[in-house]
Amino acid sequence: MSDLKQALKDLADGKPVFAYDADGREEETDIILASEFVRPEDVRFMRQNGGGLICATVTDKLAKKLDLPFLVDVFKAAESRFPVLRNFLPDSLPYDTKSAFSLTINHRKCYTGITDKDRAMTISEFGKLVGEVNNGLDTSLTAELFTSNFRTPGHVFLLRTSEEILKDRFGHTELSTALCIMAGLTPSAAICEMMGDDDNALSKELSREFAESNEYQFLEGKDIVEAWKEWCE
Repeated sequence: MSDLKQALKDLADGKPVFAYDADGREEETDIILASEFVRPEDVRFMRQNGGGLICATVTDKLAKKLDLPFLVDVFKAAESRFPVLRNFLPDSLPYDTKSAFSLTINHRKCYTGITDKDRAMTISEFGKLVGEVNNGLDTSLTAELFTSNFRTPGHVFLLRTSEEILKDRFGHTELSTALCIMAGLTPSAAICEMMGDDDNALSKELSREFAESNEYQFLEGKDIVEAWKEWCE
């Protein structure tokens, strides 16, 4: 049985939790960690036991303070110079209304950016910056600190939540960020999808089996959404 309170405690202790979004949506399970605590061994755990894309999330509100755009808006702004971008817009997603993707980054102290050490540095330092912004960092310093410490393109994919979390979009970007907020942590999660050996995402049943056999919490999106509604009240 999943235990939301234990999952929140585990996140605060730097441990992973697992969350399945929903039947009829992506139907994927993501490994979730609090960005601020990510270590090289956590990146290794995600790539070995998840195998999907390793990303870091941020709330829409804090993304605006960082001047961090949705990637689709960057493409739209560049259409006049690069017309091919006009035909690449993600307007035909079968499971969602929009893409959460923002920029890709590396921390400037990284070498290639792809190693476990480098990606852990990028994710954890991004998480710390998000925490500072969330705690009231002077707005005039925010963008400067962001661009002076990170560069783009990079090897960590940033995901920006919808404006109101878990109101009109119910993806892992929102689910994982909501968990971090409810845990009293910096509102940024590191996430990675679990892939199977049959050319598809790992099934919910096998994802649950992996999580529970290794004593990790497995949550369903609908339960996170319900807990978030109660928490917001």
